[in-house]
Amino acid sequence: MASFVFVVPNKLIPAQLSVKAGSPVSLQFDDIYFSRTDGIGESKYHFLDGNHLSRRFAETSPTTFTVAETGFGTGLNFLLTAELWQQTAPSHRQLHYLSVEKHPIPISALQDIYRQQHWDSAIARQLLAGYPEPDKGIYDMAVGDNIRLTLLFGDVVSQFSQYEFTADAWFLDGFAPAKNPEMWRDELYWCMAKHSHQGTTFATFTAASSVRKGLVAAGFKVEKGKGFGRKRERLLGAFTQKIAQ
Repeated sequence: MASFVFVVPNKLIPAQLSVKAGSPVSLQFDDIYFSRTDGIGESKYHFLDGNHLSRRFAETSPTTFTVAETGFGTGLNFLLTAELWQQTAPSHRQLHYLSVEKHPIPISALQDIYRQQHWDSAIARQLLAGYPEPDKGIYDMAVGDNIRLTLLFGDVVSQFSQYEFTADAWFLDGFAPAKNPEMWRDELYWCMAKHSHQGTTFATFTAASSVRKGLVAAGFKVEKGKGFGRKRERLLGAFTQKIAQ
């Protein structure tokens, strides 16, 4: 008699959220996913402008430009990055966008957010159509012309460590370090260094000293810049050297 082994998918704990003042809030981390006043402006300022993406996307090389992100969340950063790519990049180039998420937003909640925020571009619709179940794993999808999205569901360090890539730009997002210390740890910065080349840039909304020190120790040049809105400062910079651990 044949025997069968049934493997139960490695389910993650999905995001638990509520909506306050029209914006999603994480109940797990008691923090907002994006600014209530100008989420789009904030994301563009911190991540697209912080990594000089308008200029870099318009260049003719490298053929593939890789963005790596910590914290996919609602996908807002991806939508804005893909939109900028479509507006500025030469047709022969490809965007590869990798993003880790430990607590994926369930598709029904994500659809509600997109409807409430009026995110209804072709890219947004394709993302929702291909969005995976909240199981630990790596999910690849083609989204738009010359755009590849890779979602890595699980712990940030373990997921990035098992995936072969070299980032051209890092989006350090996710919830505030004080509320999500498990993500903002030294192992993350060393993992970033492993997957960076000389000149790989990074940008983040936080100016926490622990983040700055961790990045410097891993070989990144770190600068403080003006924050968005009421926030005084943010961090941005580039990878400069390989340092032996």
